[in-house]
Amino acid sequence: MIVVLGAFPGSSVAQMRDESPRSGFILDAGEGEAIAFAPHPTLRLASASSNQAGMSFFEIEILANSAGAPPHRHTHEDEFFYVRQGSVTFMVDGERKTIGAGGFVLLPRDGWHAVWNSGDTDATLLVGTSAGQFDDFFDAVAMEVAAAGELSPPEVGAIVGRVGAERGIIVDLDMLPDDVRAMYGLREVAEE
Repeated sequence: MIVVLGAFPGSSVAQMRDESPRSGFILDAGEGEAIAFAPHPTLRLASASSNQAGMSFFEIEILANSAGAPPHRHTHEDEFFYVRQGSVTFMVDGERKTIGAGGFVLLPRDGWHAVWNSGDTDATLLVGTSAGQFDDFFDAVAMEVAAAGELSPPEVGAIVGRVGAERGIIVDLDMLPDDVRAMYGLREVAEE
């Protein structure tokens, strides 16, 4: 066991990192651990405990003409996305860009971002996060949604927001552009 001091900016608490050997593994397309995440199909490809860097990897599918992640920022981890199929629109720090297969997005912690699919085909993305508190996020949301039964999109969104906040993920729906608010189950903001 190695003690790493100040692993995160501003941190004075010692962080413990397990340096024990890990076994590698190989996954074929479609393999991985399925997570019943209500907003979109999700596969866990590697958990934070599977590697010494504490990185998590997921494959998510964002269906055509549907919401992905609402505007949010991570306070504990960096995140990246690689578009494998289809195209999606990312909003990063207020700037929007639609990217297709082969496109890449890097998001240092505390950077505001959102993603949605306004296209006519489903999109598949590889998502990775650095060591932090995100590793069980999809599982925690899936368990709460399953326990609650049938929920409306805003009710699922409330669970996503609360579970995210418990892990240092801050959601701000006011940052959503008017033209995509309906994808997230919200009405357009009325002009004053």
